[in-house]
Amino acid sequence: MAFPKENLKTLIKAQYPIIYLVSWEEDRVEKSLNTLKDEIYGEDGNFYSWSTTKGLVNSGSKVDGSDDIMKAFDFAIDSSENTMFLIKDFHYIISEPKVIRKLKDTYAAFRNLNKTLFIISPTLKLPYELEKEVNVVDIDLPDAEETRDIFEDTLRTIVNESLVYSFTPELKDDCVNALLGLAAIEIELAVKRVLVNKNTVDNSIIEELLEEKVQIIRKSGTLEFIRTDVQLDGIGGLGNIKDWLNTRHLAFSNEAKEFGLDFPKGILIMGISGCGKSLCSKAVSTAWNLPLIRLELNQVYGGVYGTPEEVFRRSIKTVEASAPCVLWIDEIEAGITRAGEKTSDSPASRIFGYFLTWMQEKQQPVFITATANQIDLLPPELLRKGRFDEIFFVTLPSREERKEIFRIHLLSRGKDPDVFDLDSLAKNTEGLSGSEIEQAVIGGLFESFSNNKELDDRELIIAASSIVPLSITMREEISSLERWAADRAQKASR
Repeated sequence: MAFPKENLKTLIKAQYPIIYLVSWEEDRVEKSLNTLKDEIYGEDGNFYSWSTTKGLVNSGSKVDGSDDIMKAFDFAIDSSENTMFLIKDFHYIISEPKVIRKLKDTYAAFRNLNKTLFIISPTLKLPYELEKEVNVVDIDLPDAEETRDIFEDTLRTIVNESLVYSFTPELKDDCVNALLGLAAIEIELAVKRVLVNKNTVDNSIIEELLEEKVQIIRKSGTLEFIRTDVQLDGIGGLGNIKDWLNTRHLAFSNEAKEFGLDFPKGILIMGISGCGKSLCSKAVSTAWNLPLIRLELNQVYGGVYGTPEEVFRRSIKTVEASAPCVLWIDEIEAGITRAGEKTSDSPASRIFGYFLTWMQEKQQPVFITATANQIDLLPPELLRKGRFDEIFFVTLPSREERKEIFRIHLLSRGKDPDVFDLDSLAKNTEGLSGSEIEQAVIGGLFESFSNNKELDDRELIIAASSIVPLSITMREEISSLERWAADRAQKASR
């Protein structure tokens, strides 16, 4: 996704009078439109921008009295030049009756002339009276090619030539990949920030850029850039999911593309809490060496960052700009649909429709990993083939899987699993989930440490026996889940 230069050039040459640009990036848009003006009109073209603080300005010169938007429109209507007008801060007043009327007058005056009025706003706020007159164009975040251009332009502003020359072509490629998903000004500032006080660079700069990206994406309020080192081998059991992911990883090769394989769409992992669903989502990122972005649906509906529909749409655009990547939606049933809202004209219903269409039609390589605890709350439209590549059901671990889980957690805490009777531990922890086994290990460690002794089987069994597992407290719900998944989902374990 780059700046839609060719699309806008076509609209301008076709003499579309009013074009509404949806974007946060005023500087990037203004520079790009100025370049378009030169390409289309050459020296015969003019470019004016209007804001509430500066009025109507052309090459630094202000038009007298143009602080008043009505007078600015009068100037635009009376102008006989090949001109582009860019209006900022307009979403605050676009719904006023006089402004609507003036836009209609401008539309009529600009028709069949080489004059175009651009409105730029971070949100689409268009009165229904203007739907026929205004053409809407989304300005997406920079794609890889444009990100590279911004990165190279930023490097050219750095006076330390030895620093610039220390960038190898491979390191530049890695930097560009690390910066995908950021706006133009964010890319520029992130690069300058990590290069301050440096005389040379190495691969450590990638980590610094990613850390900058973490902080920037967090400001969206709905997305979180997750740094994880969870490996597939660090998850006990779930062999079928692991095999599926390892097989689909082959789709990233050029040979796979030539063979006709598409980029995988995603998986839905449903089942019992504490059995590894979220760990699998994190492990996909590590196994495939892709960035992991988590979408917080509760924040989407919170209303703090704008209307839910606009916030969700903006979040998806950011994710697409970060592609290839993994999008993690935890407990998807809590946000995509809600009881009683699916058929009503509500934000949840509109978001659900947008999400379904995007899942089906998305062109960018975004792999979705969604988790769900209450699958019965999800509608059939989301579960049919084509939305997700596969639906996996995660149930309580088997005895062999419990042995593997004990081994993993003991190793991660510096204990030799071979000195423990893993068969006995697995036998005595039937009905425990993976997270409950982890808590048993932690509990046993605390108890052993407090008694100034080494951890042994007895401490682990005592700690496990003190846990009241979900398999007891939610017996009916788990049985219902297992019946549902019997012929509707693939088993996550072999």
